[in-house]
Amino acid sequence: MDVRALPPRPVDAAAFYSTRRGHRVNAHLADRLAPLLPPVAGRRVLGLGFAAPFLHRWRGIETAAWTATARLDSPITGLPPGPGAAWPRDCVVSPDRLPFDDLTLDVVMVLHGLEFVPGAPFLRAIWKALADDGHLMLIVPNRTGLWAHDDSTPFGHGQPYSAGQLDRLLKRSLFATERQRHALSLPPLAARIGRRAGRWIDRAASCTGRHFCGVHAVVARKDMYAGLPLQADKAPPVLSRQVMEPGVI
Repeated sequence: MDVRALPPRPVDAAAFYSTRRGHRVNAHLADRLAPLLPPVAGRRVLGLGFAAPFLHRWRGIETAAWTATARLDSPITGLPPGPGAAWPRDCVVSPDRLPFDDLTLDVVMVLHGLEFVPGAPFLRAIWKALADDGHLMLIVPNRTGLWAHDDSTPFGHGQPYSAGQLDRLLKRSLFATERQRHALSLPPLAARIGRRAGRWIDRAASCTGRHFCGVHAVVARKDMYAGLPLQADKAPPVLSRQVMEPGVI
């Protein structure tokens, strides 16, 4: 399934991930974020932005009920739908109106997506399409990291987010963060070295914490109670004042 949701990006993510450097970056992301990934067997999975390379490395994705990708710049051949899938081949949508019924998606993964659109409407559209027990996984460039300043990669374009900005955006969009992790703590130039050496550098650099990582990775669920208005405490009943008047003898 192909979905084009957003305006063109200044960097061709497909070209980047087809290079050796792109393969290594994708491998670093997959290795680092594997503990965060929710189970997908028998579930409906949607990738938004340019998530296809990462989804190919997601263990168990081949057993999903169906898998689709939504790309942001030009139509591409998405991941093949799973058994029983009956979805349109091509779709052009607004980022605040996804072409899915409410409560139909189990897992939505966003890579190279959130930083290119107004965040709140985009997340609210995902909120509507997600099932009540569904998962949202976001991979977003870190504003204070080195990767957001390297425009030779897709992470160096769009609007990056600091840790606090991302937390506040998710809360305003009625999502509750379940798990979070940082990745790509190694400098961008170090991604050109071998996978094993890059993995050790990434692990060592990750000790600097969330504020200096390359990307934020967050797994969130719907906050089902955040949007419910609080009921005001019941006021005590107002009783009419009764005045006792002296009787006349």
